[in-house]
Amino acid sequence: MTTEAFKIDKINRRILEVLQLDARISNIALADAVHLSPSACLERVKKLEQQGFITRYLGEIAVTKIAPLLESYAEVTLSNHRPEDFRQFHAAVKMEKAIVQCHKVSGRYDYLIRIAVRDMAALSRLTDRLLGAGIGIAKFTTVPIIENPKPFGGYPLEELLDGA
Repeated sequence: MTTEAFKIDKINRRILEVLQLDARISNIALADAVHLSPSACLERVKKLEQQGFITRYLGEIAVTKIAPLLESYAEVTLSNHRPEDFRQFHAAVKMEKAIVQCHKVSGRYDYLIRIAVRDMAALSRLTDRLLGAGIGIAKFTTVPIIENPKPFGGYPLEELLDGA
């Protein structure tokens, strides 16, 4: 079965909505939430996994209960825009554990990266390390996160799939 042939109907959408909010939900509770038998629900989840609609299951932890945390975004602009410059930057970013996300974007800068460090001193060391690495960074602007009034709570599948 190809991905194109696998349909995201209302039941599959609901399964995805529930799982993205609670990946540890039991199959019985999930089946009840989507109004299926447990065996039919499990079969659908397995197909969603096989077809790549469910790519992984993550646990969200309260990191501030175990360590200090300063999260920041950084806007990064490269000096040059050759394919090799992008590859070199990608390799450097993948080596930095404090960089927890990296997005290549369009607009006034080339990348938006999300950083998780202990404090401002650690952020400064990371910034210095990246700027001194010779990976072609022309501009590196950090934006510390002060508060998160709306944390990521899953994708709005109903809105995204309306009209599809």
